[in-house]
Amino acid sequence: MERLGIGGNNPPEPTPHDAFTAHIGDLFTEATHFLDGEPISTEGQATAVSALLDQIRKASKDADKARAEEKKPHDDAGKAVQAKWKPLLDKADLAVNAAKKALAPWLLKVEEENRAKAEAARKEAEAKAEAAHAALAAADTSNLAAQAEAEALVKEAAKADKLATKAEGAKAHATGGARAVGLRSYFTPELTDPAAALSHYRATQPGALRAFLVTLAETDVLNGARTIPGFEVIEERRAV
Repeated sequence: MERLGIGGNNPPEPTPHDAFTAHIGDLFTEATHFLDGEPISTEGQATAVSALLDQIRKASKDADKARAEEKKPHDDAGKAVQAKWKPLLDKADLAVNAAKKALAPWLLKVEEENRAKAEAARKEAEAKAEAAHAALAAADTSNLAAQAEAEALVKEAAKADKLATKAEGAKAHATGGARAVGLRSYFTPELTDPAAALSHYRATQPGALRAFLVTLAETDVLNGARTIPGFEVIEERRAV
């Protein structure tokens, strides 16, 4: 005698996904019989396709409702985790932003001091290089002392150049933690001459400009516009 497995005499109910997989699959198969590329030529065909369309719409709506119901516990769990952690992260972000704002004026001051030091070091290096060049040009090749003095000036000029280069590379940093806090440049465009900007982007990014204009026109059409300078508003009749 064959033994029945667990649930063998009472199979589990199909899940909503299983049920809609079968239902929508059947509707799709039925649709392939009507929608085979041949145009609808009779009122009966139109009625049948309209009825099938209604069934498919209802099945799709019901399936999406079942999907939302199945997904809801996961969404609720995610929202609960977000609600639990967001206040802590927001508080940390608030402190981080406040610390950055407090450090910015100090870092800008240090940056300006570094810039002034670098300019002074570069001027000194240039002056020493000029003096060394003049000494070499004036030194008598037969005068050993003059040659030695000129060579010493050349070495001093080279040393000054290295110091100036180092000063020019100095960054303003606050190094109290594992990661140094510094300054970064952020650039924000501000429109001052729309005509010049339009001319520039017409020449450099015509495709992007065209897409932007089409987006503006599409919004106007959705809001009821039927005449737009530079555009032809085309009417197309579709089944709904």
